[in-house]
Amino acid sequence: MNADRPAVLIDARVNGMPGAYGLARSAMMLAGHLSGVPADLAVRVLVNPARTQLFPLAGLAAKAELIGTDITLGAVHRAAELARLIRAARAAVLWAPYPMFVPPICPCPVVVTAHDATIEADRAFAGGRYRQLGFKIVTGAALRRASAVTTPTTASSFQVRQHYPAIRHVAVIPNGVDAVRFHAVTERDVAAARRRYDLPARFVLAVGAHRPHKNYEILIRAMSLLPGEVSLVIAGCLDPAFKSPAPALIALLGLGARVRLVPFLADEHLPSVYAAASAFALPSLAEGFGLPALEAMAAALPVVASDIPVLREVCAGAAALVPPADPAAWAAALAEAVRGGPAVTRRVRLGAAVAAAATWDRGGRALGELLTSVAAGRSRCRVGARAALR
Repeated sequence: MNADRPAVLIDARVNGMPGAYGLARSAMMLAGHLSGVPADLAVRVLVNPARTQLFPLAGLAAKAELIGTDITLGAVHRAAELARLIRAARAAVLWAPYPMFVPPICPCPVVVTAHDATIEADRAFAGGRYRQLGFKIVTGAALRRASAVTTPTTASSFQVRQHYPAIRHVAVIPNGVDAVRFHAVTERDVAAARRRYDLPARFVLAVGAHRPHKNYEILIRAMSLLPGEVSLVIAGCLDPAFKSPAPALIALLGLGARVRLVPFLADEHLPSVYAAASAFALPSLAEGFGLPALEAMAAALPVVASDIPVLREVCAGAAALVPPADPAAWAAALAEAVRGGPAVTRRVRLGAAVAAAATWDRGGRALGELLTSVAAGRSRCRVGARAALR
């Protein structure tokens, strides 16, 4: 480690945590697009290189100094050792991309990202009363310690502050989408994805792990109201912390031939699967950002999403918004999306513009400015500051 300058230190060890694709993508992409850090501050990144990485480290290594360690997230018994590592890195500020990842002992100011308040909002979303309580205790302590807290949307910032009113500073640092990935898909790529994942001819796509707040049951029920030639593909892992009702509901409604569960979808095949779909659905009851909606817009898909504040903000008028608990409304909106027409075409065009503007550079620049400010002791952030979604 060449610690000749004080540093902005990013904790990207989540990239070595199995199954943490959403958190890892956000952390790695924002770190890889970090800008606005002055030359007198180095950028250093903590990683667990011996673990399987969810996203490649190569691009990050070209822009920042990687600091390898075998101290994993959650290794509380090694807290003092981690604190010494942070001190040796000459960290002027540490960014923790999730409240549970804040080190118990930290010798520098901390900026923490709270993506949403989903677990706090409903005991079922947490997986039980005691899991929810433990999460709230740890998260509350982490956010109170933080010099600044970031959220990915203005809507999520208000939700987080409702549960943790003692937070001092909140800044909106939006996620983004690499739209070029979704423009570069060829017909050969789509054909290969259809073979690999046994995709039907016409289908509505949903992407995300099976957790209670994802509300996939409403899509399955809506399928029974749609024409038989339209199928549903849900690409996402079955979270072992929750028992998904999807398989039993599919069997109960006799939809085994029309609803496909794809428990693992490799990231490199994601754009091709979007391109193969006829429409995209995001039926969540709660979200912090809703990145799959942006991905679908980048892929020029019509999007149908739950009418909740976060998705209204992120979709910016480019999606058909539906009450999350109304299967008939979902069936009608999905039928329109698959069928097409002038209104659908207008939303798809608007969605392409929304996705094109939602670059990772936007969030990386806002995060770099915030971390620099905290490192210099000048944090004056407020809700929505620096990075309004526009």
